[in-house]
Amino acid sequence: MEISYRPIAIIVELIILMAIIYSLFAGVQFALLDLGLDQKYKKFIERVLVIMGCLALVFFVAHLITFYPRLSLF
Repeated sequence: MEISYRPIAIIVELIILMAIIYSLFAGVQFALLDLGLDQKYKKFIERVLVIMGCLALVFFVAHLITFYPRLSLF
C-alpha cells in the first residue's frame, strides 16, 4: 500500500504562501492609507487586493499541482 503525501504537502504549501501574500497585501494597504490616500478608497483597495489574492491563489494551485514532485513513503 503506497501512501501519497503530495496533496497534504500542496495544501500546507498553499497555506504558507497565502499567509505570506495576505501579510504583503495588508502591508500595502496600510502603507497606502497611511501615506495620505483618502479613506473613501478603502473599499476599492480591499476589493482590488482580494481579487489579486484570488488570482495568486489560482496561480499557486495550478503551478503546485502541475510541478510538485511525487512524494511517497516508499
